[in-house]
Amino acid sequence: MGKTVIYGIGRIGKKYIDQCMLCEITDLKLVDSNADLWGTEYRGMKICDPESVMWQEYELIVISVGDIGSKYSKEILDRLVNAYKVPREKIADWRETIVLSGKESYNLGNMVLSKEIDRGIIFTGKKFGNNIKEETLNDLERFYFDGEHKTLNKWMHYFEAYDRFFSRYRGKDITVLEIGVFKGGSLQMWKNYFKTSANKVHIYGIDVDPDCKKWEEDGIKIFIGSQEDREFLRKVREEIGEVDILIDDGGHTMNQQIVTFEELFDLVADDGVYLCEDLHTSYMENYGGSYKGKTFIEYSKNLIDYLHAQYSETDQLRENKYSKAIKFITYCDSMVFIEKKKKTTKSICACI
Repeated sequence: MGKTVIYGIGRIGKKYIDQCMLCEITDLKLVDSNADLWGTEYRGMKICDPESVMWQEYELIVISVGDIGSKYSKEILDRLVNAYKVPREKIADWRETIVLSGKESYNLGNMVLSKEIDRGIIFTGKKFGNNIKEETLNDLERFYFDGEHKTLNKWMHYFEAYDRFFSRYRGKDITVLEIGVFKGGSLQMWKNYFKTSANKVHIYGIDVDPDCKKWEEDGIKIFIGSQEDREFLRKVREEIGEVDILIDDGGHTMNQQIVTFEELFDLVADDGVYLCEDLHTSYMENYGGSYKGKTFIEYSKNLIDYLHAQYSETDQLRENKYSKAIKFITYCDSMVFIEKKKKTTKSICACI
C-alpha cells in the first residue's frame, strides 16, 4: 500500500502508529474527529481535521478506534463513505490489516509469498492473500482469504496446524465446539472445512457476549455464558454429549483456560482433539501470565508427567484420568494439541 490515512488517534490509533513506525512506514496522514487534537502532533506527524483531507489522494484509510463494527467505527465509516465519498474498498478497520516490515521473516506456516517484502508495508487481509502463491494454500486458507464468511481473525501459521491435526476428520460425521465466537467467521470456517453432502457436521460455539447469538445458522448453535463458570460449562457438556474437536479460543486468561480444560476435557471423544490456542498469553501480565507463573503453559506441562505416570517410582506421581486418556501432546507456537486415545491401561514392550 502507498499513502495511508490513520483515522483515530486515541490509545488504539497511537499503538497502531507505533507499529507502523517500527516497520519503517512513515508515509502516513493522521486524522481525528476531536477538534482538540487538530494541529497537535504524534510521533512528529500533525493530526488533521478530516474536512481538510484530500481523500482521493490516499490508497488506504485505516479506522483505528475500538472493535470492528463498534459504534465509533461505524460512525467514521459512514462519514467516510457518505460525506467524503471514499470508495468502500479503500477503507479497512485496523484489525483487518497486516503491518509488515521489510526486515523481518514472518511465520506463515506452509504459505509462501509470491514476492519478497523488501520494505515496510500495510496490507488488507484480502490483498495479503493475493500476494501468496496459490499452490501453497490449503483449503482453510483459501476459505479465509477468498470465501464468503463473516469476520475471521487468525494468526497466519495456525492454518497449517489446523490442517495437520484436523484433516483426518474431513468427510466424516463430526461435532466441533469452539469457545470464542467473535464475529462468527471461525464457526463458518469449520462448517465449510468439514461439511460434505454425505456427512453430518454439528458446530457449536460458546461466547460470553449475548450478541453472538445472531451468528447462528443452519448447523451452527451458540451457547451464551462464561467459560469461567463451571456450572454453565457442565450444562453445555450435558446438552452436547460429546465432541470430536474442542477449540479454546476464548478469553485467553489463565483461569479461563484452566477451568475450561478441567471441565470440558472429558467432553472430547476417544481419538478426539483438545486444542488450546493463544498460549502466548501465558507470558502476558494482562491475562494473568508470567514466566514460570501459574499459567496454562505450566499447568499443561503437568500433563507430560501424567502421560508417563505408569512408569513412576514415587507416590508423588500416580496415574489419573489424564494418564489413561491422553495419546499425544503437541506444542507449537501459541498452541497445544492434546489428542485422546481409546481407553487403555498399560503400554507393553516386546523384543523379537
